[in-house]
Amino acid sequence: MTHEIFREMLPLYVIGALDGDELYNFEKYVAENRERCHAELAEFQAIADQIALTVPPVQPTPVVYERIAAAIEEGKWPAAVPVPARPSTAAPRERQSFNLGAFLFRFVPWAAVVVLAVMLVGKNTQIQTTEGLLQSMTASYNELLQKNDEQQKALAKQTGGLTDLTSRLDAQAKEFKAKTDQLTAANEHQQHDMEALRTTNRELAEEKDAVARAADQMREQLEKQTFQTTALQKRIDEQAGTLDLLMDPAIRVVSLADPKAQTKALAKVYWHGGKKSGLMVVSNLVPVAQGQGKCLELWAICGTEPPVPAGIGWTDDSGSGRLQVKLSKDMACIDKFAVTVERAGGVPAPEGSIILIGQ
Repeated sequence: MTHEIFREMLPLYVIGALDGDELYNFEKYVAENRERCHAELAEFQAIADQIALTVPPVQPTPVVYERIAAAIEEGKWPAAVPVPARPSTAAPRERQSFNLGAFLFRFVPWAAVVVLAVMLVGKNTQIQTTEGLLQSMTASYNELLQKNDEQQKALAKQTGGLTDLTSRLDAQAKEFKAKTDQLTAANEHQQHDMEALRTTNRELAEEKDAVARAADQMREQLEKQTFQTTALQKRIDEQAGTLDLLMDPAIRVVSLADPKAQTKALAKVYWHGGKKSGLMVVSNLVPVAQGQGKCLELWAICGTEPPVPAGIGWTDDSGSGRLQVKLSKDMACIDKFAVTVERAGGVPAPEGSIILIGQ
């Protein structure tokens, strides 16, 4: 059921003229739409109540009452008969009571008129309401059209602004892309330069390391050469001193050998009596290297007096070597020279066995 059908059936409902499916559907719609139907239902019900009260009550004659009662019991509607007019004062008011048959007989003709009048009023009200709604809708439609025109103008203005903004954004995007491309190209160029610079730095670092290694090698060689030069100069000086010593006519040469004749060890002492100094040269000895805790010690012997230390020295790996002869104290004479192997640094009196001796 629609609300329009509800309005058409409302006058019939308030006077009790609906039954069957129509009554069921009407009441179901009212129950489902109570808030919407309540006001209209109350308005029509009030009108129906007022119409019923406008008709004065009339007491039917006994004959009519009996016929209506008999028809009700038999389920038939009695034929209409003329009802004589009866003054309203015929019976006391306090004795008047409600008679269903008389009410139906007198109210039904008026009900049709009331229903028709209510329907006409409802239709008129509906038409007026529809016209009001139509005018309101027309005004709203015109207002909407005006607003739509204004919105169209505003939209056109915004569209123009948006188009301009889009154009500016496109220009800025192109400019940004061009700058980005330039920066990318510059960055790639810088990356290339950085890579070349890193390669150059690596090469320079490698060259620096090579130069440093070469410098270290040259330094080592220079140190070796310096050491060799110093050693050579020392040997030259020693040989020059030895040569000067050997060329001196005052030099006395003393040969030393193994007293047990068990080795080929030999030594010669070049002694200058006036200078109290000299040189000893050894060969074929068991090597006594420096730094091994031992040393060769030369002794000067005069008769039966205790030997006097006359110098210490070492040999090379072949058992050859030389040492300076220098007495630790003055002696009256020197009859012999002897050589022993002693603790490093020498001792004041011989502790080891004599390995070389000569006079």
